[in-house]
Amino acid sequence: MMKRILITTIVLFGWVGQMMAQQDVQYTQFMFNKLYFNPAYAGGKEHTSLAAIFRKQWIGIEGAPESATLSLNAPVWNKRMGIGFNLTNDRIGLTDRWNFDVSYAYRIKLKNESTLSIGMRGTLNYMTIRWDKSELTQANDPTVPAGVSSKVVPNFGAGVFYQARQWYVGFSVPRIFRNRIDFNDNANSTIEPELQQHYFLMGGLSLDIAKNVQLQPNLLLKYVPNTPFDADINVSFVFFEKILLGVTYRLGDSVDGLLQWRIVPQLALSVSYDFTLTPLQQYNSGSFDVMLEYCFFKKAKRLHNPRFF
Repeated sequence: MMKRILITTIVLFGWVGQMMAQQDVQYTQFMFNKLYFNPAYAGGKEHTSLAAIFRKQWIGIEGAPESATLSLNAPVWNKRMGIGFNLTNDRIGLTDRWNFDVSYAYRIKLKNESTLSIGMRGTLNYMTIRWDKSELTQANDPTVPAGVSSKVVPNFGAGVFYQARQWYVGFSVPRIFRNRIDFNDNANSTIEPELQQHYFLMGGLSLDIAKNVQLQPNLLLKYVPNTPFDADINVSFVFFEKILLGVTYRLGDSVDGLLQWRIVPQLALSVSYDFTLTPLQQYNSGSFDVMLEYCFFKKAKRLHNPRFF
């Protein structure tokens, strides 16, 4: 009963806050899924890459977020440009959102195998709310619409990404414009969420600390207007270019464990688990991500750096 009350509160009365604070999926495996955050990363692996990632948040809470992204990106025109596509589904309580975005990056080759990319993105968001499945504390509440509400909204994003042989840094705004969404024609309704801008700054470093052992710290900073600052601070170790073990601290929210296994040079499987630190800890069993990525290149032509990040 307590879980039902909690998720009803989150979805119905805190939905606008949720839409502002976590409108974009917050994948723990951001270092393996950079195209989702930054369009300038398109083509960044120097070969075609296909990836699928699924996230289950707050296990045990009914209606908690579930997210999935299918991602494809590749370098084109002698690797001077990159293109990328993301298809994302995000479900939170009564809401269901589909995002499709197309990214383009112009890639400038610099000295010492480094690349500076400037990217743009076009996005379509299709959003629905199943009001008919809500459990209201007050019957026939005029502020809550009846039936199903839906909306399609376009947007644009941009970013820059610099990648050297052993480090990277990028800044992006995946959604430049705010979208104010009125899901219904009810004049008494007070539910008018907005899709806010999200600002991301990410970076990472790869250091050889012993034979067949690398240290890879990664950082993701997120800012959304009128919400608390957020940060993911990760430290990972790579063994024999096959196994990555890492731990991430999400500011004030969770401690996360991370494992990636590069089954063959082209194929990698990654899993992560988040241990909740907030008061929600007593109502859920944590969160997890699972990601599978395949890179299209011949083993004989593999890069000198498997680019775990």
